[in-house]
Amino acid sequence: MSNLPNNIQDSAFYDSDVAEAVKLIGHVRKTPLVLFGIFVELARQFYVEDNNIPIETTVTWSPIPEKTKIWIDTEYRWEDENPEFRPAIYVKLSNVAYTSTTGRHDSKARMDLEQGEYIFSRTGSGTVSWVHIGRKKGEAVVLAGATMDYLDAFSWAIKRDFCFETFSVTEVSPLYMDKESQERYKSVVTASFSFRDDWRLKLESPKLKRVVINAGQGIVASGIV
Repeated sequence: MSNLPNNIQDSAFYDSDVAEAVKLIGHVRKTPLVLFGIFVELARQFYVEDNNIPIETTVTWSPIPEKTKIWIDTEYRWEDENPEFRPAIYVKLSNVAYTSTTGRHDSKARMDLEQGEYIFSRTGSGTVSWVHIGRKKGEAVVLAGATMDYLDAFSWAIKRDFCFETFSVTEVSPLYMDKESQERYKSVVTASFSFRDDWRLKLESPKLKRVVINAGQGIVASGIV
């Protein structure tokens, strides 16, 4: 066998069509950043429409900071920026617990022999809270009620559209006060969720491109037949 290096051309594992399909929400692993993005988007989609806003308040969200009447973003953005804007809603994510769907510690489910890929599977679950902070006590309570009604009514559609295994409103805290916090009065809506987390692992080694057989050539060269 030759010890010359193999001239292997680099190529993509998948064609462009498959690569584009992998960008869909159903194929993206639900990292904390992705989960934050989903739950923030849910709130913004609701408060961007005038018709969705409760009659007791007149706040709508706009992607243009100068035009928005309500601040909606993540917990870590709230703490980083500490905005004085009221009213506001920030998304708070709990710890996400993972369990293997196969009972194995490594979460390996099976192997695709045709593609030479190992398939892994596990379930993630946790809770998410939408924290409402109003200019007055009543505003915080009204906003929390509107968010709860929206999430509760559309829980089945949210589960389907964002590829969750389960999604449902579990708790509402109408009003409470943090004595040591500048935020003061808050109303909180909490939902539980779970999702399936699958991924594939393909172990590749250099493919043998050429075999050179020299058996018997030394004997012929020396004159021995």
